Amino acid sequence: MNDVPAILIAPQGALGPLRDLVDRLASIGIALTIVDELPAAIEQVQLRKTPPCVLLDLVDTSPGEVEDMRIAGDAIRRVIRALPTVSPIPILRRASVPHVLACIRAGAGDIIDLEVEGTASARASVQRVAQRQAQRATELEMISTQRAMIEDLLKDLIKTERRTIETEEKLARQQTGGEAPAEGRAPAILLVEHDRDIADELADRLEADGVATFAYVTGEEAVREAEALASTTGLDLALVAIQLPGIDGLEAIKRLRERIPGLPAFLMTTILDADLAATAANLGVVGYVQKPLADLEEVVARLSQLAHESLQRSREHEYLATIKERHERVLARYRALPREP
Repeated sequence: MNDVPAILIAPQGALGPLRDLVDRLASIGIALTIVDELPAAIEQVQLRKTPPCVLLDLVDTSPGEVEDMRIAGDAIRRVIRALPTVSPIPILRRASVPHVLACIRAGAGDIIDLEVEGTASARASVQRVAQRQAQRATELEMISTQRAMIEDLLKDLIKTERRTIETEEKLARQQTGGEAPAEGRAPAILLVEHDRDIADELADRLEADGVATFAYVTGEEAVREAEALASTTGLDLALVAIQLPGIDGLEAIKRLRERIPGLPAFLMTTILDADLAATAANLGVVGYVQKPLADLEEVVARLSQLAHESLQRSREHEYLATIKERHERVLARYRALPREP
């Protein structure tokens, strides 16, 4: 019969009655490795495919002391946190019922009492816990394999469904005689700037770069039109000046994001101080454009890139939402699989 591997965490070493237990277990096929601290036990466990039994020296904890019972429970929980696949076996002496209950509630797999356990019963405890751990390790390996298989299936499913959705959209446009770019629509920016010259120049440059731009001179007007734009043509980015007639840029951004959650917002400002930056960040502002616009080409290139990225994220969310709806049953089974500890 093969030896059953086990690890004994004994900070003071195996002395006295503990040494006697070690010798008795070794004589009947329990191969004990003695370590003085938890990190050494972790190293030993990591060397093995199947987690060995972990015995924990708690002989010095007093059976009737509340503080010692807390110490015992904490020691067991530390082992479990570090080694989630292990159910440690505390070694006690003259354990009281509350002491045993404290250990079991902390997650102990079994208890060995030096004053009560014979060699055969101690061996049976180690074997029983080792068998449970081996079964659990096998279950986790099967679960991991199943999750990996389903994840590969889902990846292939997403690729296939994405092509299917794109084909469906293309056919729908052909049937209705509509024309649209390959990605469905051009990226779109909502621009709020009270200076007509700046707004017109920015809008012209962005439009020339392939970005649909909807310009407004007041925050109220932009907020009023934004929701309809988002539902019809789509919006991917808001560029809002801090100084506006009526509500200011921060209030405009706040109202815009209330109507279009997740809309990325940029703030145009002449001065950016710490208080303004903190307030803007809390409202969801993701970046700033410094006025006056020293390098208009650079600003346009940056905004265009960000709008394209935002559009792509939106498209990905739409794909995933459609795929989730179509394949909820597969996803439900995937979510039902237990996760590894």
